[in-house]
Amino acid sequence: MGERTFLEDVGNLYSTHALGMAKTWEVRHLRNDPTVPPVMYVIESDAGRQFLLGREMSGRPKFNMIRYIANSFVELFSEQLRGKELSQYLILRGAYPFDLQYAFGDRPPYGRLLLSTGFIKLQRVLTQEGNNWEIHAQDLIGEYQGDIWLIPDTAVASGSTIAHFLRNGFDRHRPKQVFLITACGSLEGIQRIYQECLRKDVELIPVFSQCIFEVSKVGNLPGLPLTDLSILSQGSVTTKKTYNEAFRRYQGTRLCCVGDIGESLENPVEYSIHTLWEMQILGMDPAKEDWSAWTVDVRTEEMKKKVQDFNPSLANYFKDLWKRPGVGE
Repeated sequence: MGERTFLEDVGNLYSTHALGMAKTWEVRHLRNDPTVPPVMYVIESDAGRQFLLGREMSGRPKFNMIRYIANSFVELFSEQLRGKELSQYLILRGAYPFDLQYAFGDRPPYGRLLLSTGFIKLQRVLTQEGNNWEIHAQDLIGEYQGDIWLIPDTAVASGSTIAHFLRNGFDRHRPKQVFLITACGSLEGIQRIYQECLRKDVELIPVFSQCIFEVSKVGNLPGLPLTDLSILSQGSVTTKKTYNEAFRRYQGTRLCCVGDIGESLENPVEYSIHTLWEMQILGMDPAKEDWSAWTVDVRTEEMKKKVQDFNPSLANYFKDLWKRPGVGE
């Protein structure tokens, strides 16, 4: 296995937020791999780092952090996009927290006009084997238009959903560029999407937040067709600081940095239980976790019962959570 690549080794500073709250790295010809877009960008910010180190976050706090990352993109790329004919496409439901409408709202002409936005629901259905997803398309609400398509998506793992969208969309309208913006995206997903753009001679510009992930081949949670995005995977590319912080935060394990995004926003309790389960599978030490930082307080009697009902062995693994004074036994 080769040495780990850090963002400092392959990236050059491209732009900086006016107040220094975020900066953009430009990455050209990563590993000289022809299957990768020749130019990619990584936005480094405190919000992006907190998002990837905040597996315990869910609900409104996570939603707000995703919106902040979207604001950073608009701030850093506004000059590059100024005066262009833009259209945004949200692939629901996973992309809705990353809607760029609010972020563009104080920039001409979007202080008085809405950013053209299309909505499409691509339903994922488990295959008969139960180990993969099939994508069933539905009609677009909106129009295929514009020279530049903005596709914000909170998490991009396999890239199959966006690739499916582009394959159909390019037959109806051909933009010059596609900006794919993600808060947590994999290189493998970008490679699949890039192939669709190459076929139609459309320039793909991926914009990652904080890390270019290597997606896992097999998920951490057994029996689920989920892949994981871990900063500690050998092929993930981020800054040395973010890597070291992730190593400490996740105790040297390949815990997925985000889990199921939709679940984290819409069902924080179930998401928290699944996070505990993943921690158990990876052998993380409960005593080293800052439980006060969790959006859902997993130390309550109510959560103890939910964890017990979900999996008794999981409740036993975290039994010390409920032994503090006045709680549990």
